[in-house]
Amino acid sequence: MKIFISHSSDDSAYGNALVDLLRGLGVKENEVIYTSNVAYGIPLGENIFNWLKKQIIEKPYVIYLLSSSYYSSVACLNEMGAAWIVENDHTIIFTPDFEINSPEFQGGALDPREIGFFINNEERLISFIELLRKSFEISNNPVLIHQKVKELLKIITTQQNQPPLRINSKPTILESIDTPVLLPEKKTETKQNVDNIEPVKPNLKSSGYYTQFLADIDEGKLNNEELLLIYYILDTTKVKLGTGWQEASEIQYIREWEDIKGLNSNLSNNYGSVLRRFELRNYTEISALTGSGNPKEVSLIGIIQEKVLDFPKRLLDIINETVKHNSTVDIPF
Repeated sequence: MKIFISHSSDDSAYGNALVDLLRGLGVKENEVIYTSNVAYGIPLGENIFNWLKKQIIEKPYVIYLLSSSYYSSVACLNEMGAAWIVENDHTIIFTPDFEINSPEFQGGALDPREIGFFINNEERLISFIELLRKSFEISNNPVLIHQKVKELLKIITTQQNQPPLRINSKPTILESIDTPVLLPEKKTETKQNVDNIEPVKPNLKSSGYYTQFLADIDEGKLNNEELLLIYYILDTTKVKLGTGWQEASEIQYIREWEDIKGLNSNLSNNYGSVLRRFELRNYTEISALTGSGNPKEVSLIGIIQEKVLDFPKRLLDIINETVKHNSTVDIPF
């Protein structure tokens, strides 16, 4: 028996908190299916759709993490429909701002009369944990259970105080797996060589790094693959990226993402060189090391992390245009 967390990538912060809760209470690593974390997601070499179909057919316990983003995602609705047909045992959990009276939920595949609960409801969380005991080895230590639930609630409270992940109220190319939006043509940018990149001057103040980051995009200094990596970061809300021995896993994740988005393989084929460009431009810093002291993860520097979801529309248009030129999908005019 496994637990499959069906969710939108926009809600990965809530999904991560659920995974931490489950793992902390005794659910084993190989009993969790959660595609926003490579440790619990699609294995290397697997086709994303075939793999997910196989997992659902094997009838895992499904957690539907419902939000407005979930109902805006074709992939999520496909997951819901497939699991509903197979009649998997499941639990419905709402993100804190979800409207349970929304027409999408009231008229969807899931029965709106079925009891679900909001993820920040402590009493319901305890009941949910007890329900999982029927199929999974859950700790009997009440103190541990209480601690883990409190940890989850603290994370949820913090997340609620963060700016919303959605860049606009309407779906944009940075949120959709559907046909990219057409934007006006722009001049083709000149391919740069890593050796010709001038690093940002080290005496810039912290806020200057973000200003320089925006200026580089606006002035056309970033090449095709660099803009695609920014799109990947925005679309998946991943500010930490695998490098070193974790680079292969990140590349595989990007390939699956490119497949879903209908993009060519320019980013996955050039991921290593793009990371080096970002390092030279002072966009990233090492965020995790191996036991022997080698980098295994990099992240956007703090000031860029804080502001990356607040892009000016003009710069989003530049990124959208790059995505359009790297799309493998025919876009009707």
